[in-house]
Amino acid sequence: MKEQITEKEIYEKYPKIFVDKDKPMNETCMCWGLEVPQSWLPIIDELCDAMTNCIYVQYCTEVKGGINFPQVVAEQVKEKFNSLRFYYRLEYEQENVPDRVVNEHHKYIDGMIAYAENRVYRLEKDV
Repeated sequence: MKEQITEKEIYEKYPKIFVDKDKPMNETCMCWGLEVPQSWLPIIDELCDAMTNCIYVQYCTEVKGGINFPQVVAEQVKEKFNSLRFYYRLEYEQENVPDRVVNEHHKYIDGMIAYAENRVYRLEKDV
């Protein structure tokens, strides 16, 4: 496991993921910060690193030149029932991205989140 990291350091490393953190509570749940135990922050750091580094272009006939991988934006990160919850939205550079492509991107990110949830589960189980 990586050395301890702070919530502030995570925000500084991934400003695009946590772009909403300073918005008011009527606009985002990220105003409450990362509502997780300190021991989970290295796992969130790894998750955000993976989300930041999945850079590829998806080719499809509907969009000339392909579709760049979207930006993941955190909407809420919290502990619920002793489990990690990472809610997000995808923001695309292109317009009119086909639903099937959006669904594929969601599945890809959801897989990363599921892996992080499993890491948290194993971490808590070992305590």
